Amino acid sequence: MWDRLHFRRPSPADVLFAVVVATLTVMAARVWWISAIVPGMDYPQFLVFVRAVQDMGDPSSPFHGTYTVGPWFMPTSLPVHLTSALSYVAGHSIENAGKVLLTSAYVGVVGAGLYLLKVLERPRWAILLVFPLIHSVWTVVGGFAAFATSVPIQVLGWALTVRWLQRLDLRSGLGLTACICCIFLWHGLGFTQLGFGFGVLWLLWRAPSWRARALAVLPTLPSLVLCAAWMSTTYGDKSARPPPSWVPPWEAAEAIFDLVGPSVPHYTVRAFALLVLLGVGLLLGERNQGAAPHAGGMWRIRNVGLVISLAYFGAYFVSPRDMFGVSGVGVRFAYPAALAIVFAWNLPEARAARVFMLAAMTAFSVWTLDDVSERFQRFAAETRGASALMDRVGLHETFYYAPDQGSSNDFAGPTNKPMREMEQYATVRHGGLPNSSFAGYGNNYVKYVNNQNPMPGLYGPPSWSTALTRFDWVMTRSSQALTDKHFKHVESNEGWELYGVCGSAKFPTCP
Repeated sequence: MWDRLHFRRPSPADVLFAVVVATLTVMAARVWWISAIVPGMDYPQFLVFVRAVQDMGDPSSPFHGTYTVGPWFMPTSLPVHLTSALSYVAGHSIENAGKVLLTSAYVGVVGAGLYLLKVLERPRWAILLVFPLIHSVWTVVGGFAAFATSVPIQVLGWALTVRWLQRLDLRSGLGLTACICCIFLWHGLGFTQLGFGFGVLWLLWRAPSWRARALAVLPTLPSLVLCAAWMSTTYGDKSARPPPSWVPPWEAAEAIFDLVGPSVPHYTVRAFALLVLLGVGLLLGERNQGAAPHAGGMWRIRNVGLVISLAYFGAYFVSPRDMFGVSGVGVRFAYPAALAIVFAWNLPEARAARVFMLAAMTAFSVWTLDDVSERFQRFAAETRGASALMDRVGLHETFYYAPDQGSSNDFAGPTNKPMREMEQYATVRHGGLPNSSFAGYGNNYVKYVNNQNPMPGLYGPPSWSTALTRFDWVMTRSSQALTDKHFKHVESNEGWELYGVCGSAKFPTCP
């Protein structure tokens, strides 16, 4: 029996490859576990959705009767419910479940990338290019979590599309169908981008016949039915749709580096170094270890990854910036365009040159990942006191914090504000209603009942008012201590101050 399994002993090259990739993957994913508060600009809003889904059916929760959900076939429904389910096996903690999701997304990008390189018959070491790009502005640090975590599904979709076009068998078709439906339920823009990639691969494919080319689109049909149902129920009123807007080409070109890199200080130096490494690989022409010779017959062009990348870059320039009330539509095409270059990269044929290129890319990846890790550690130290103060909040008690313009806003560069939604963590932990929520957009899976925010939606530094008494607690930095008699000082912790709001449900009167 064991003889029939034909186990192959891994070669030293296999072991080296596995060790390098596994080490870099751990370095990339471990950042989500460094800080109690994850430095994600909009990420806490996603966790609030999870809390709302868990609590809205509980009559004792303030989410009951104030939040609701849309039809099951709406985008973002899948990651919200998946994270909710994960929370029950992650110490009954929504935050731990979110970190498991983020970790899985990074591991998934690497795994899906390796599979795509295999089906395209490209050199596996090209996966090293993923790591300098993995902490992008469109990952959780800079954008909405559902879109960020859809990236591995998108890369897997590219791979499954290639396998389907290679085989045109039932198993491959069902796998691709499931993947496309999955990314639709994950995020609408992720679905749009994968559909665009499918179309590019379909056009590049040398179909054996017109019948085969027509049949090749069948795996997309179930997701298109879901999309039609979603659009008809969510965007039925055309008069309510704001008109789309575009970014001028030169402005779009100037913003590319901001959108595909980690957006940290001195990112232009990183981008230049990465471009040099990319250029060396892409400009080697036929003197490289690119796609196997027999793989080229399936495609109209040999370097499929390069064409996919150029197509996404083209979509980035021509797509609207905003559409259907959704911000950042076209700009999000920049990241898959950069990511597709991974699957276009080539290695030198000469052994010495190949070793040098791999060593340089490994060192560059270690440097970038270590730098991001160091920034997460500084953020963890800076927000440790704030996290401890939020733990003082009781069940269903409300909490207000308005971010200042302190150093943490520069944690990941000028385009990110990782403390903008920090107050949402109190909601996630204790179930009190948040000051504001993405439920107000109306086109998300989680919504306000009657489109009405039950909280006042205040903005700016805390100043006592009748509206502020809807909050039990207020937190500030020590440098912005409150002296108004309507705030009762409760505790200080590592540069942060916690106050009770006089006149609130928790502090109806203050001495």
